[in-house]
Amino acid sequence: MRRSAALGAVALVCALLAPARVPAAAELPTTGALPHGGTYVLYRDPTLATAAIDLWFRAPGAGYDGANPGIARLAATAVAAAPLASGTTLVALVRSLGGHLAIQAFPDMIGVSVVVPSDAARRVVAAMSAAYFDPALDADALKIAQSDVTVLAAQRRYLADSLAHDALFAQIFSAGPAHEPPLPDTAGALARLPLADVEAFARRAFRSANATLSLAGDVAPTALDAVTAGTPGAPDAPLDSTLAADPHANATLAANVPGAGLAWVGPPIRDERAATALDFVADYLFRDGSGVVAKALDASDDPAYVSGQFITLHDPGVFLVTLSGDDVSVARTRVLEAIRALQHPLDAATFARAREAFLFHLASDTQYASEQADNLGWYATEGNAAYAPSAMQSTYWQTARGLDPAFVASVVQRYLAHPVAVQLTTATAKESTT
Repeated sequence: MRRSAALGAVALVCALLAPARVPAAAELPTTGALPHGGTYVLYRDPTLATAAIDLWFRAPGAGYDGANPGIARLAATAVAAAPLASGTTLVALVRSLGGHLAIQAFPDMIGVSVVVPSDAARRVVAAMSAAYFDPALDADALKIAQSDVTVLAAQRRYLADSLAHDALFAQIFSAGPAHEPPLPDTAGALARLPLADVEAFARRAFRSANATLSLAGDVAPTALDAVTAGTPGAPDAPLDSTLAADPHANATLAANVPGAGLAWVGPPIRDERAATALDFVADYLFRDGSGVVAKALDASDDPAYVSGQFITLHDPGVFLVTLSGDDVSVARTRVLEAIRALQHPLDAATFARAREAFLFHLASDTQYASEQADNLGWYATEGNAAYAPSAMQSTYWQTARGLDPAFVASVVQRYLAHPVAVQLTTATAKESTT
């Protein structure tokens, strides 16, 4: 529920091992301090055969000076590709266990996610903490990471959703991590970064005191004892960005693919009720296959594709809608009309059905251990671990069940009145006259 996959970039993927069943855990996650600095969030379900283990760090994607978009992604990948004391790399270890490793880069944080058979959880906790809490990079690891970022940067130039997202954030935020993309347009500058600079970033960003270790599935609390590296200290505060003085502007961006985007500044993560209401709005209007706008576009001849979500951030959040296709003008009008209509409360019966669908989708989106660990890490890093929707007993679920039509309409009126817009246009080559 917290963000679109378009915000992150995944690589170093090993064989995916999916959880065997919907988790049966009923209790709330437990939290605490790691043995050598940092915090953990554990949501255990011993009925599963898998373990999901995530490390999350508050880290500016473009570096602490904002000069190197993609350095956080580069450093995180290099760490996973660097030899451990045993001589193997983290990614090779996960692969040997039949697991899956993914790295997700965002403007204000980095996430490293691993899914393995449950009997390998302790070993992976030890390896992940050793790799990231005491990073030791070499030239080969940096070369692998640079190659990875080069591929991702090239792919990004053809992803309308990612391009629109980054352009909208650059308009909404005048400075700070969210003003810069988590991946560069090209990897040229990153290819020239000295190894020492990348390692220095890794040691500052990935220190244990700045880490949240989130675990779900069949992971016993004793697995936390396997953390052998780290140094106690104070974590970084959530990395907020500066709002532009006048963010309600339109922009046109030359791109390789056509599309458009709309964004609104939303509530911070601490305003749980308003944030949950905007998650409901995104689900009701834009969920693929069932959202009101998404279904209308599917049933029409309009070739546009719409995606919408509320991105839960520390302060503020962002409601984002992206459109892809050769002509998105009609779809854009549909989006704005549908949002304006929600400034008036839905009738009781329609709202009740929509809320039940929202709760069903919420359960569906958090049924696997990997999804639970992912949400636990995200919400903890953004400053509100207890609000994570991984557990049905969380404050998120309580808030979602308590939504009503009048309150949702009031949130739409407050936050979704003045969009920031971006249009992606492709250059058309002139026909030759010779």
